[in-house]
Amino acid sequence: MIKNLNQPLKIQGIIGLIAVVIFATQGQLWSSVYGLFIGMMNVLMLSVTFKKADQKAAEDPKFGILVLYLSAVVRFILLAVLFVLGLALFKFEPMAVVLTFVVMQIGQMFNLKGKRRLTD
Repeated sequence: MIKNLNQPLKIQGIIGLIAVVIFATQGQLWSSVYGLFIGMMNVLMLSVTFKKADQKAAEDPKFGILVLYLSAVVRFILLAVLFVLGLALFKFEPMAVVLTFVVMQIGQMFNLKGKRRLTD
């Protein structure tokens, strides 16, 4: 389980800010900031659902797994809605939004270093 929420937020936040600075030099500041927002929402939802699944797994391991599966579905839908809103409604630049989000998610690998399981 992600024991400390500050570390994932810091690592992915720094990576996201680097992407924002790079895209800001190309005139796509707000598009990359929106990608940063989507990435942070994903990290926050992931950490909250891991905490909830860990609590439920102490009582019933099968219910803990169910919480993880349902949270994956909810996060997928939320991310899809946020991407559609940003790209279709707000007309943000797709490349900046998607790449900022993707590099932030690559930063999640740093949070998994030394862990045998995702929930450690």
